[in-house]
Amino acid sequence: MIQKQILALCLYHEFWKDAKRILNAKMFPKELNSIFTAISDAHKKYETTFNVMELLLVHRDKFPALPPTTRDEIEDVIKSLEIVKVPHVKLAKDVLYNFWKRDKARELGEKAVEIYKGKTNITFGDLQKIIDDAINKEKIEGGATYTIVNEDIEELLKEAMTDTEFKFNLDPLSSNIEGLSRGHFGIILARPELGKTTFACHLTQEYIKQKKKVVYWANEEPAVRIKLRILQSYFEREKQEMIEDIKVCKKIYHKVIKPYLTVHDCVGTDISEVMEHAELNKPDVIFIDQLDKIKIAGSYDRGDEKLKALYVQAREICKKANCLVWAVSQASYNGENRQLITYAMLDNSRTGKAGEADFIIGIGKPSEIDTDGTRILNVSKNKVNGWHGYVSCKMDCIKGRFDP
Repeated sequence: MIQKQILALCLYHEFWKDAKRILNAKMFPKELNSIFTAISDAHKKYETTFNVMELLLVHRDKFPALPPTTRDEIEDVIKSLEIVKVPHVKLAKDVLYNFWKRDKARELGEKAVEIYKGKTNITFGDLQKIIDDAINKEKIEGGATYTIVNEDIEELLKEAMTDTEFKFNLDPLSSNIEGLSRGHFGIILARPELGKTTFACHLTQEYIKQKKKVVYWANEEPAVRIKLRILQSYFEREKQEMIEDIKVCKKIYHKVIKPYLTVHDCVGTDISEVMEHAELNKPDVIFIDQLDKIKIAGSYDRGDEKLKALYVQAREICKKANCLVWAVSQASYNGENRQLITYAMLDNSRTGKAGEADFIIGIGKPSEIDTDGTRILNVSKNKVNGWHGYVSCKMDCIKGRFDP
C-alpha cells in the first residue's frame, strides 16, 4: 500500500525534512499510526537516516506495553519496509505530494458527507479550514507556520509604494496619514462616553462611500442602534430629518449602503467565529466593538494574558482574511479627563494589546466639561508612515460624525 511506501521513505532524514511539514498520524491506517509516531520521534531525537532494525528498537521503547499479538503484527510491517530503496529525490517528493493531496481530498469529502447527512456540529467553516490548510501547505518548501518570501527587489519596492487603500477623509488627520491597508490592525481607545463607537461608525460610513465591504461586530450597545448611527453618519442627518425624507433615504440605503454593510449583534461570540466569518465572507474591513468582550478558548492565569491572546487572534484575522481590522477598547482611568490618550492607557493591558497593533488612535477632550463636542485624536502608534501626534476635530453625537 502507498502508506507503507511513504513510511519507508520517511526513514531517510533528507526526505523526512520535507515530509514532516505535511504528514500527520491521521493520514495512516490505525495499525500504522504507532510506526509513524516512532519515526517522527526518532528524527526529532537523532536527526539522521536510520534503518529498520533501529526503527524496531525505537518502536519497542516508545510502546513497551503493546499486547504480543499486536506487537508482532506491527513489527512485521516495520520489517517489510526494508525492501524500499533510496528513491530519486524529485520522484520521492512527487509521491509525497500526491499522497498528501489525495488525503486532503478524502478529509474534505468526509466532512462534506457529514454535512449532507445532517451532522449539526459540522459547518462550511470546517470545510473552509481544510481548504485553507491545503492551500497554505500546497508548496512543500516552507513550513506549517511560515512561508518563504520569494518576491524580488522590484516586487518588494512596488508593495512598499502601494497607496493606502482605506482612506481617512477627515482633515487634519488625513493630511498626516492617508489611511490604512489590508493586513493592518488598528485600535480605537477612549474613556466611556467620549466617542469610540461614534468614531467607528464615522469610519464605517467613510469606507462604505469608498465601496468597501464592512462587517461591524457590536457587543457593547444594541446592534440596531449602531446600525442606525452608521446610517445617520452616512446621510449626515438627525433621526427626524431621515424620517421626513424616508423615501430617498430608503432608496439610497438599499442601493449603495446595504450591499456594503453587515452589522452583527455578537454578545457571547468567540473570536474563532469572527475568524471563520471573515475567511468565508472576505470583507474589506472589520470592526470589533469591543474586542475585550469577545470570548476566546483556553485557560489563562491572568487577565492581561487572555487579552494579549485575544489581540493576537484579531491580528491573525487581518492576515488570514486579508482585510483591515479595527478593535474598539476602553482606556483605563489614567485617561479620565485627559486630552492626550496614548496606548499606555489601554485598559487592563498596557503592552500586550498595543504590541499587536499597527495603528492606535486615542480620543481625548480638552476639558472636563464637554461644551462643544471638541475631541482630540491622538495617534500614539503608527507603523504605516511613522507620524505621531494629535489633531483637533468636532464630534456630533446626534448625527454620529467627526468633522474638522
